[in-house]
Amino acid sequence: MHKAKGKIVGLKKERVVLSDILPYEVPPYFSNRFFYNFLVTNKVCFVDDELRFKKDKSRVTEKMICLMFGLRKDRSKYSADGYDFYKIDDKHLITIPYSFRIAHKIDDYRELKVIHPINQLQIIQFYDKYKFTIKDATSKSKFSLRKPDKIASLKYYKDSTHTKKQSVSQELEVVESSNKEYTSLKTFFSYQRCNNIFEFYESYEYQRAEKRFNKLLKFDISRCFDSVYTHSISWALLNKRAVKERLDRKTTFGHKFDELMQRMNYNETSGIIIGPEFSRIFAEIILQSVDVKVNKALSLKNIEVYSSPYQYKKDYDIYRYVDDYFVFFNDDKVKDEVLKLFKIELQKYNLYFNESKTELFNQPIITNISIAKEEIKKLAEHSLIFKLDKSESDKQLGIKYDKAKDIITNYKIILANTHTTYKDLQNYFLVVMFNQVKKMVKKMEKEQKKLIRLYDKKEQNPDEFDQSEIDDQKKIVKTYFSNIFYNLNEVIELSFFVYTVLPKVSYSIKLCHILYRIIDFIKNQEKTKQQYSSQGKLNSDALQYIAFEFDQKHTIFKKIFDGILLVLSKNKLSKYSVVETLYLLPIVNELGKHYSFSEETLCKHFKIVESDINLDYFTIISLLNHIECKPEYRGIRRIINNIVRKKMANYEENKAEDVYLLMDMLVCPYIEETQEKLTEFRTTLLHISGYFDEHYNEELLLSINSRFSNVFCNWNEKNYGIELNTKRGHSVY
Repeated sequence: MHKAKGKIVGLKKERVVLSDILPYEVPPYFSNRFFYNFLVTNKVCFVDDELRFKKDKSRVTEKMICLMFGLRKDRSKYSADGYDFYKIDDKHLITIPYSFRIAHKIDDYRELKVIHPINQLQIIQFYDKYKFTIKDATSKSKFSLRKPDKIASLKYYKDSTHTKKQSVSQELEVVESSNKEYTSLKTFFSYQRCNNIFEFYESYEYQRAEKRFNKLLKFDISRCFDSVYTHSISWALLNKRAVKERLDRKTTFGHKFDELMQRMNYNETSGIIIGPEFSRIFAEIILQSVDVKVNKALSLKNIEVYSSPYQYKKDYDIYRYVDDYFVFFNDDKVKDEVLKLFKIELQKYNLYFNESKTELFNQPIITNISIAKEEIKKLAEHSLIFKLDKSESDKQLGIKYDKAKDIITNYKIILANTHTTYKDLQNYFLVVMFNQVKKMVKKMEKEQKKLIRLYDKKEQNPDEFDQSEIDDQKKIVKTYFSNIFYNLNEVIELSFFVYTVLPKVSYSIKLCHILYRIIDFIKNQEKTKQQYSSQGKLNSDALQYIAFEFDQKHTIFKKIFDGILLVLSKNKLSKYSVVETLYLLPIVNELGKHYSFSEETLCKHFKIVESDINLDYFTIISLLNHIECKPEYRGIRRIINNIVRKKMANYEENKAEDVYLLMDMLVCPYIEETQEKLTEFRTTLLHISGYFDEHYNEELLLSINSRFSNVFCNWNEKNYGIELNTKRGHSVY
């Protein structure tokens, strides 16, 4: 596996937009990478109530800023010290976020939000001013497993794989296949103790608690982010009485955070934006206050129960991961006291237990999910579809499974025996399969490299070379090559079965990791064979088992295509979600020109109807990125074009969706088929949205398109490997 070297390039305050603002579940090709570059290049920032940017004689930057941040032409501009700036009043910062839904449970959804660009700029200023206050405010609780520890390093990675000498395979771990740098950043802060909940289950702390306590109570907070009252942040940092009595409370960190959260959510005080990291920090501050108060109350003498205080780590142990609690104890009286205190303190913030998910475990403290995961791990280890040398399995004990259907049957048995559901294990099973595919591909490449080196050695010293070495290695590679073709077909079948039970964004991403890895492996094998053949270094005998034949390749590609087609045909777009299937569209593009959906299939699944303007921003940009300028999609392109025009006729600069759609349609190369029509379309959008004077729209558009090819959606530098790799660096909650 190729590992790129990272270079720390400094701590730019704008980095917040790369890590802490967008939900994990946004579709591929939508990101803040180009927005980040725009802010840094043009030194765009908030300073108090001023939106500043570097002077630009062409005024193109100024016009882009007006469009991006909703600044109308009647606003006064000022200049000083090499900067231009606009005064921004509080009213302008009250915006409507772009909401989109993702599947959460069967017949249920979560509503996530992407905030307006001007609020993103506010968050940069807020983090820059209060980063150390945030760290201090989230360092109070002994219970928290995930709290900001220090500011994380920003790294850039540069892939040099394709500049190296040719090798047997340039297959990569779902990463970029170009020499361009890409930003890799998980979160603005690095976090103490655990990056995800699974780390806790495998940690020394968890194992130590298991040894010292006989019982475990798990509970979480019902709809935590939906229920949080924004004013609660000030109560958590001070107390309700102090907040109400302080006349200067508007200057406090808590009030500023409260105000920020309201403005980006159209002045809502009930509930906070769901999805971004900054919302988890907001909730963490409040829940840390709850933790501290509960721990303090437990440490006081409780004569009715004990003659001495409860002792932390002796009478009880408590851990919290975001809004999931783990209470270890021996005495039920301690557990009852803990629950009572948490209920009291949480209610003060309008938060309540999720009674349906409260579970009690006795020793041995192991959940059904943990048992099921261990069984799935064993199932994968005994599955021949992940083994290149079938004889290796003879050394293993237990039944061997050589078909996807055998594994599926045993997967169902594991779920039944452990009383778990598909939802409990889908993510884990897909990760296990991905890791097994990586391992299998790596082993295939290793043996191919050995064979190539032997042929090279023979060419250099033909008289001293032992032909039996090549014959033995060729036999191994031939066996592996034959088996990997069979295995990949079975893996694809198994992957689609696991995924289609309950499609969710996180599962779609895991499925795409597997499919992309398989496609990338096949393509890179093909490229490697072509490179060696064109250079004439090795004869056809040496390259016989380096790449699949045409029919073999397309047998695998067709299996992938048919699996995706079945997903689209089987399920009309759910009213709850669209993003799940948007991740599958680029996989079809990766398969090449022989594979494409019919217009009817896309229209039926995505409910594309010309009279309906409810087609949302994410669906529009993803479909355009998929159909590109292909003539067979003229019908869909025309419908989307008309829908965009209708949506822009009702343009509101404080609506995040309208801003994102306008900015991307001004640079999208696929919305029209000719440059003349493209210019007319873009000019019309500027006109009907009410920006600028009509007489210089065309000149402005030429300037915009000469300097900006991507704004929020990636139109011209598409690499699906990069997009998937970026997701691997982030966590979903």
